[in-house]
Amino acid sequence: MKKWITALKNELSLIFEDKSVLLTCLVAPILYAFFIGSIYSEKEVSEIPIAVVDYDHSNLSRKVSQLINTSEKVAIQGHYSSLEEAMFQFNNLKVQGIVILPNNFQKKTMNLDGSHVELILNNTKFLTSNEINKSVQKVMLTVSGGVRMQYFISNNIPVEIAKQKAQPIMPVIKSIYNATNNYGDYLLPILLILILQQTLVIGFGQSVVHEFKNGVLKDTGKFTFYNFIGVLSAKSFYYVILYTAYFFLFYKLVFPHFSLSFNGAILLHLLLSFLFISVVILYTILFASFFKTPIGWTEVLAFSTYPLFLVSGYSWPIEAMPNALQLFANILPSTPYFKVFNALATEVATLGNITDGFIHLLVLLLVGYLLLYVRFWFLKRKS
Repeated sequence: MKKWITALKNELSLIFEDKSVLLTCLVAPILYAFFIGSIYSEKEVSEIPIAVVDYDHSNLSRKVSQLINTSEKVAIQGHYSSLEEAMFQFNNLKVQGIVILPNNFQKKTMNLDGSHVELILNNTKFLTSNEINKSVQKVMLTVSGGVRMQYFISNNIPVEIAKQKAQPIMPVIKSIYNATNNYGDYLLPILLILILQQTLVIGFGQSVVHEFKNGVLKDTGKFTFYNFIGVLSAKSFYYVILYTAYFFLFYKLVFPHFSLSFNGAILLHLLLSFLFISVVILYTILFASFFKTPIGWTEVLAFSTYPLFLVSGYSWPIEAMPNALQLFANILPSTPYFKVFNALATEVATLGNITDGFIHLLVLLLVGYLLLYVRFWFLKRKS
């Protein structure tokens, strides 16, 4: 017990003496949380600039332009009489889309002969192009439905029946989760958790590398596995407490600050967060033991954040990845945790709904412990 307390004291001294560990674990999580959060504070794009090329110059074409401009997602930057003028603005990125209303637009539409409205989109920005497409499509459906209804009314068909004939199928879309359908509410919660994960891995990993190269674990041959685990548990103690507190702080303060959805029992969230932290710490010890310097560890981990996020299955389905990447994704602690967190916080899942993710984390914890045991005996024989 005395050795464990000594290791605990040594780790506390190291945290405050090593400015890199101190900044990574105590300053970076809060700083990055509010920096990244501020980027997505608006959460959704609005007033996306577009151009309208009106070859018809009719009452109906002007009405369509007005309806498009009233959408909260898009804003008409200008009306042009030629496509060349609009394309000049498009190619200079002044507008993100062009709506082309053809000649005889009103005549053909009112006669129900059909008229083609072209939409040119800058698809390099899929969020903005998608919003433009949806806004324009909504206006076109509204206008076409209104024209058909007026046609039926002019033929002495009652208004209610005319409405049904004009739009015989009325889709009713009910967004259950992420009701506002914006990218910020989808992405930001996981980015905040990713900040906690990566600062923990980098900061604690630096401490582990230091311990193996300059600390009590420098000569592993003198240790039994029990003593080896004792030292590492003492080193981990502060980080487990600190990052469990961070998760609680994020859930109670940071998430509400950015108006992010957070459902589920806080105790269940903290239990799963504690399990996630434990698995991350275990794998950090395992992999950090292969590095010779803290700076080497930091350099490698600094470039791992985005790849680890992409392969976690949150931004792209794991099932759509190559088989080798699917295997890699399933050995990452973030893969089951992101899935479980999203189910609890957003989809209001119960414990029974997240059993698979919970078991997945437990299996990773067991596998990590066994691998660390193998790594210990390798280090012991080497020393």
